[in-house]
Amino acid sequence: MIARLCLVELRKLVDTVTGVVLIGVGALLAGVFGGGALIVREGVSFSEVAQLAGVPGGTLVTVMAILLVTSERSHRTTLVTYVVTPRRERVALAKAVAAAALALLLVVFAVVAAAVIVPVGALVTGVEASWTVDGAALASWAAGTVIGALSGWALGLAIGNAPAAIVLVLVWPMASGLLANVPALVPVLPWLDSAAVSGFGDGIDPGDLGRFLTGLAAWVAVPAAVGLLRSLRADVR
Repeated sequence: MIARLCLVELRKLVDTVTGVVLIGVGALLAGVFGGGALIVREGVSFSEVAQLAGVPGGTLVTVMAILLVTSERSHRTTLVTYVVTPRRERVALAKAVAAAALALLLVVFAVVAAAVIVPVGALVTGVEASWTVDGAALASWAAGTVIGALSGWALGLAIGNAPAAIVLVLVWPMASGLLANVPALVPVLPWLDSAAVSGFGDGIDPGDLGRFLTGLAAWVAVPAAVGLLRSLRADVR
């Protein structure tokens, strides 16, 4: 039952014009970012090209995870979903799995894109291609991408409004930079930094583990708990 729900939720990601457009934009930007890295920087490794190709997709995956959770309310299909599957927690779990699966698909796509970009870039620039693969870096980046997708899912559940959740995700890094000018907030902001979660792709320094865990709680665990409680108790409209 859960497996079927997950497949249904994955299909919903590409069942709308918005989803198709976002996937197309992500594919286009993957080529731009990955190819641009080879042109601008010399000696870029295969792993670095793959990660750079996945940078725009990582943001779009978070946005799509938010839309996956909030679109049913805006399209007024929530009642139909809960009639078919009365166990609301199963629906929420399936959406989380779908968001994580989409993030992993992005990682696979970025690696495949890098396999095309690296030899083509070598032909264009005349610089010998570097096929160095850093497995640990790729695995860490993949985990960070999945966490980012789950953050979008959790915020979508907690806020329940797509524009508000998307604005929060996109604006918070800039807002935190401005808030850093307030002396009283300087000690607090690093512990509520969304970059502590997304930065998992660069690996975690043992000294930053506490900051990562608080960021994970602030951007995934707490919103997920609030959102699940809200979805289980809210009236269906």
